[in-house]
Amino acid sequence: MKARLVLILLLFLLTCNLSCGHRMMMGYKVNEIQLTALYDDGTPAGGVEIEVQSDGKTIEKGVTDDKGAYILHPSKGTGDLKFVSYSAGHKAELELDLEQKEAEEQISRPLRAAAGLGYLLGIAGLSMIFISRKRS
Repeated sequence: MKARLVLILLLFLLTCNLSCGHRMMMGYKVNEIQLTALYDDGTPAGGVEIEVQSDGKTIEKGVTDDKGAYILHPSKGTGDLKFVSYSAGHKAELELDLEQKEAEEQISRPLRAAAGLGYLLGIAGLSMIFISRKRS
């Protein structure tokens, strides 16, 4: 009987997922976007007009440097950005989604704490049952 109970307990523990003591979250923030404009042959497109659009509205205009680079410092909550470049007969477009979506908690913090406490109490209850049966 004891061997079966130990075997069942071991099987139960083996089927449980590994868990971590504390959950870790990571986030990001885009401080700068460096856009590079190049021609088909790979040469930098210097002096090209760049138009930055958000929600169909132009939010910034600029010109690339000699290396074809254009630097944008996006403001918070910019969301979708569309870059359009214009140069003598050439046009290119690039779209980026910078909207930072916060991770929604599936279960609220108090409910997770209660679930963890219930899990610990359940293990304690099972161990008490095992000990009381062992004594009798």
